[in-house]
Amino acid sequence: MSKTLSNVKLQLKNGTKANWASINPVLAKGELGLESDTAHFKFGDGVNAWTDLAYAGTIVKASASNGQLLIDGTETVIYTLPTAAISLLGGVKSQAAGSGKVVVGSDGTMSVAEVPKADQLTTARVITASGDISGAVTFDGSTAVTFPLALVATGVTAGTYTKLTVDAKGRVTAGGTLSAGDVPTLTLSKVSDAGTAASKNIGVAAGNVPLLDSTGKLNSSVIPAIAINETYTCDTQAEMLALSANVGDICIRTDGTGTWILKTAGASILANWAELKAPTDVVTSVNGKTGIVVLSTSDMAEGTNLYYTEARATANFNTNFANKTVGGLSDGGNVIMSGDSLVIDCGTVS
Repeated sequence: MSKTLSNVKLQLKNGTKANWASINPVLAKGELGLESDTAHFKFGDGVNAWTDLAYAGTIVKASASNGQLLIDGTETVIYTLPTAAISLLGGVKSQAAGSGKVVVGSDGTMSVAEVPKADQLTTARVITASGDISGAVTFDGSTAVTFPLALVATGVTAGTYTKLTVDAKGRVTAGGTLSAGDVPTLTLSKVSDAGTAASKNIGVAAGNVPLLDSTGKLNSSVIPAIAINETYTCDTQAEMLALSANVGDICIRTDGTGTWILKTAGASILANWAELKAPTDVVTSVNGKTGIVVLSTSDMAEGTNLYYTEARATANFNTNFANKTVGGLSDGGNVIMSGDSLVIDCGTVS
């Protein structure tokens, strides 16, 4: 049976470069050894000592000082950019400082030492606003100017209006007062104080609002039927059939024939009465007890299933457990047995 162990930490044989050289062990064939301070590693062959084995690979890292590469711990220049020219894309060469010159600092940043600036336009210009606003100003850059602007009038007389006409630019082009024709037709849902009855039709159908007639009364179709049930006590059948009873009335017979209900109009006909049956399987006692009965094992004799005792449980447990094997337990499938092959799953870093 194959077993898999999850979340196992696998620690390789390791040590500093100096310790490996000092001890100089012979690693088994395929055994891995790691230099913890250089990140170099070797695979053993079962014959040669550590110092006679070659590293399994070359370690290449970026230098922390000048951007070059460290190959097996030695800084190595891979490529040097040439100086840039008109037809050559390369490194940037610093020029002497001066007006309009770009200077490259020792840290590689570039800056312009000085850029000439204009204080005034050679020819002054007139800036004019047109369209919905008007105004003009002359500007030559020598000083700040104020630009006065004015809205172009639309022709509407100043005042307060209840109806406006607005053009595509949002300007008011006309004004007036509302007329009855300006008020749109509203649905009842837009009226907040009409009440719920305003949305109902009048009539006697479901969902309608009923109206009173000329005498101030409701239509009889909207008034539910009212039934008044009576309960009678009779000594004989003849006395029951002589009652002026209505459907639903009850008659309790004292002659031992039970309780009856009139199911159909016509109290003088026995077939129109129905007897109310009482249950015949009433429990009168439980194990000789009456009232609210609470039973325990002491109140009942043992049957096929025996009651629990410490002696019985201990004897059965010892016998049954002694016959069990490790593999037969609930988690026996997780037990590593002789003959099993073991797979160590070191997990996944994600």
